[in-house]
Amino acid sequence: MVRVYHRDYRPESFNPGVRTEPLGRFHFFDDERGRRVPVLYTAEGEDAAISETVFRDLPVGSREPAVVPESLLAFYGLVRLRARRDLALVELHGHGLRRLGLRPGSLTGTGPEGYPRTVEWARALHGALPEADGLVWMSRQFNSERAIMLFGDRAEEVDLERLGPGVPLRTGPGRVILDRAANASGVLIA
Repeated sequence: MVRVYHRDYRPESFNPGVRTEPLGRFHFFDDERGRRVPVLYTAEGEDAAISETVFRDLPVGSREPAVVPESLLAFYGLVRLRARRDLALVELHGHGLRRLGLRPGSLTGTGPEGYPRTVEWARALHGALPEADGLVWMSRQFNSERAIMLFGDRAEEVDLERLGPGVPLRTGPGRVILDRAANASGVLIA
């Protein structure tokens, strides 16, 4: 797994969800007892991890190049993680979506306007499947890799192992990875 994380926090730390409005595809929500469920997002590869965070809000289809401000990069690092145990993930792609009677456009392919609805799905799946550690789906931002969200009341930091140190995206090896993704997708870092 590859994670792009805010450098004020440990790479394997879960977001506790102190804000109330939905901020992402499947967060934040309270469980059936009214407790906020912390979350951790990660991805199958570098491109999905970068696309789901750094490139997330960039316009697509414009004649002008999409631009990521150089100053934004100071906040981000990239790390590889491995699960120390098998994680039970609800599949929200392929047969998993069909079992739910859904298509990607109605759950995993929506834009931010659909997040209140997708958060309700996360809450319902969390409540109905107590064995589930999280969700997995095809990244909307980079649809050839999977994105993953772990429920922090079921998976824990100790379940994740860093495979080396986190690297900043602004310089060094992290910047090389970011620049490769930006060049491949036509994103300008300025």
